[in-house]
Amino acid sequence: MEVKHIKYLAVLFSAVTVLLAACRKDSFDYGVFTGDDINQQKKYECYDSIVVDPSNFTSNQVENLKADGKNVYAYLNIGSLENSQPYYKRYEDVMLDRYDGWPDEHWVDVTKEKWQRLVVQDRARVYKERGFEGLFIDNADVYCRYHMSEVYQSLKSMLASLKEQGFKLIVNGGDVFISETLKDGSAKKLYDGINQEDVFTTYDFNKKKYVRQTKKDTAYYERYLKKAKESGLDVYIVEYRSGKELSKKIDAYCERHGYKWYNADSIELN
Repeated sequence: MEVKHIKYLAVLFSAVTVLLAACRKDSFDYGVFTGDDINQQKKYECYDSIVVDPSNFTSNQVENLKADGKNVYAYLNIGSLENSQPYYKRYEDVMLDRYDGWPDEHWVDVTKEKWQRLVVQDRARVYKERGFEGLFIDNADVYCRYHMSEVYQSLKSMLASLKEQGFKLIVNGGDVFISETLKDGSAKKLYDGINQEDVFTTYDFNKKKYVRQTKKDTAYYERYLKKAKESGLDVYIVEYRSGKELSKKIDAYCERHGYKWYNADSIELN
């Protein structure tokens, strides 16, 4: 019985070791789960830093994740509005064009004080009260769509306000906006890091399938990310359904440059 017991413990130890190894193999530094709720928390166990939809999490749930050693970022849409938001009707007057590829979403006029108050006062207060210390800022691409000085300055003003409130900020996408802040030297004062989707893979909305990114766009993003890193910013990447061989290449690429990356199953990030 004693020998059997020892064998059982050895098998159990081996299984745990394999599980931990598998966990560490799965891009465990960083994960973006904005399509999930707390009921999916099992998948978070392999990740040190996670991005979530704050509307799905209570303050207790956020504190539990932080107590487990995780950096938890709340998704905050700074440049567009989805009709799934409970405050959608109250902000229809700031909506602009429909967002291509996302029929339930519109770009917004970020120069409107009403919208700025929602972002830097209302949303920021709610997320701070829930215990979020970081924000994942989305759709600064509004500056690319509406390329005006007023839009640029409004985005800078909102980011500065959020930074002053003590949030750590990661700006997703918005390469035109980011590049301009790198050029005028304001980047590090406004945010801490950037996240770029589709560096090596992308989703073709016309064909409705996941494909490799073009070599031209990959080369552009590589140059862009290098400039951001050289400016002292943290760099994160999100890819979509990267296969085994490509994932190895991305692993090596990120290791060389000090980036973190996440391989998502779908554009819904769930």
